[in-house]
Amino acid sequence: MAFSESNIERLLEQAEAADVFSKAVAGFILPDGSTRIIAHNTPENTVFDIASLTKVCPTSTLALNYILEGKLDVDTKVIDYIPELNTNYREDIRIFHLLTHSLDYRVPMKTLRELPPEGILDALFTYKFEKAPGADFNYGNPASVLLGIVLQRLTGKDLQQQGREKFFEPLGMTRSGWDPLTRDWNPIPKEEISPTEICAFRGREICGEIHDESAWVLRQLYPVGSAGMFSCVPDLLKFVKMVMDDRPKGILKMVSENAFDKAVGACTALGWELAQSKFMGSRVSPHAFGKTGFTGASIVADPIAGAAVVLLSNFTYPHREQNADRIHAFRASLADAFFGAL
Repeated sequence: MAFSESNIERLLEQAEAADVFSKAVAGFILPDGSTRIIAHNTPENTVFDIASLTKVCPTSTLALNYILEGKLDVDTKVIDYIPELNTNYREDIRIFHLLTHSLDYRVPMKTLRELPPEGILDALFTYKFEKAPGADFNYGNPASVLLGIVLQRLTGKDLQQQGREKFFEPLGMTRSGWDPLTRDWNPIPKEEISPTEICAFRGREICGEIHDESAWVLRQLYPVGSAGMFSCVPDLLKFVKMVMDDRPKGILKMVSENAFDKAVGACTALGWELAQSKFMGSRVSPHAFGKTGFTGASIVADPIAGAAVVLLSNFTYPHREQNADRIHAFRASLADAFFGAL
């Protein structure tokens, strides 16, 4: 079998018919290094809010770069950079726990959205954990918020600046970053940005501003590591290809192998999710790494196949669904169709 654009187009049409989304762009890296992009009801360079893809592009991948450069270590204490972190276990929390989401935060950050930004941070800094760091995998936003703060204090630059210097400008990711409508470099016209949701919390259509409520509030202080980035499929393909090409040397191993020992009983790479069939499907290797975003975004990359798929869609427009089951099912089907044909 070979890669079939018609099969992918058929899947996109079926998803639209089932009201999973009305707009989507799917991008593919093929084993020979070439790329293909299939756009559905929107131009291929449409800018989307990529939601939790922010956790990897740029946040955790920045951290991995600094680790490889010797500027940071997985065993570094978080309180070395966030001394106001006054949780129990504060002396035991390491960069490793932020990269692997193995802190026992049991507070959905959407419940903090009515607080001022300083109040949200105080809730995270003073949270009392029931379990020790590293005891469980517990995916959520708080670890990435803390990681973003660490990186900002490590470098003296916010995530927007770091992302531009390390990734966006060197890779030619000209449409990626925070604040697409208002930034002073390469602002994006509103008509080139996909609206994200008609939001009851803010009482308006969200387009070009951060969809995640807590990240939107925290943006009053600085860009946070959990959500808020905007990008397009052509840009994200360049970013994923950088990682797949093992640049810098050593990063591919960090993102494609389980960071936990058997005692934890969980599977995740440093900074990226690993071998998650619920959105990666059944045709990828155990070294496949990726990430999803609440708005309908996802990355699935398999270094064994030498291939990857990136999806951006308007899954949350006009209104979000109760869970991600339907978009996960589509992501898995898309991955199966692509990787199964290689």
